Amino acid sequence: MQLTQHTDYGLRLLIAMARRPDAPLALPGFAAEQGLSYHHVAKVAQALVHEGFAISVRGRNGGLCLAQPPAALRVGQVVRALEKGLRLVDCANCRMNGDCALSGALARALEAFLAVLDEVTLEQAARPGVSAFAPWLVSSDSRPQSALPLGGDGVPCRAGQGT
Repeated sequence: MQLTQHTDYGLRLLIAMARRPDAPLALPGFAAEQGLSYHHVAKVAQALVHEGFAISVRGRNGGLCLAQPPAALRVGQVVRALEKGLRLVDCANCRMNGDCALSGALARALEAFLAVLDEVTLEQAARPGVSAFAPWLVSSDSRPQSALPLGGDGVPCRAGQGT
């Protein structure tokens, strides 16, 4: 199972916001830090705002803020929202459609994949290293940190702030 680039960038944006809750995430700085196209990042950011995962803060010190606490967001929830028409195989155009038991197994496999992602919160995914997926490999006192200042100049993010 491979997620689209759109979802990949969306998850990266959410993780960056979770790691920097004190200020809006400036998209130009994020795009540069990640080596991504600013225009693609801006399009994904717009989708995150539309889906209710982020809040846009306008102005010189603006950017994106999480719309809810990272502990309240599940990775599976984000993947479902960003991956429109998510499926492992497109059975609609197959000549065996209706005469193949594999489609049911693939649907169950997709649900199992999403169920695993539902177990992971954004707060867990934002921890440095592998702690979200293999907590026994990392000490319990790890704290999320941003490698670069990404904007905001210390302006705190608050729910309901922005447009």
